[in-house]
Amino acid sequence: MEFLATAEIIPVDAAVLQSAADIEASFRLSGQDAIVLASVLRHLEAEIPAETCFLNRNSKDFDDPDIRDRLEALHCKFFPNFNQALGYISSRIR
Repeated sequence: MEFLATAEIIPVDAAVLQSAADIEASFRLSGQDAIVLASVLRHLEAEIPAETCFLNRNSKDFDDPDIRDRLEALHCKFFPNFNQALGYISSRIR
């Protein structure tokens, strides 16, 4: 559980909620999923990581080519499966 030491809470503020409204309409996501994606995108835009991952089992909504493109533009890979993500992360840190 060492990864919990690196966990960070992403705040949901007015800017995230406004972005979520736009995302909800653009990607036809539920309000809750739009808030999740807006939060992730805002965090990525603020932090500008060299490489990162977004893990979410909701592949029905998030495993969309346009959403993947938006995440990948911010150096973020989407994984709908924890084992896939773990394999990818393990290969990157070796």
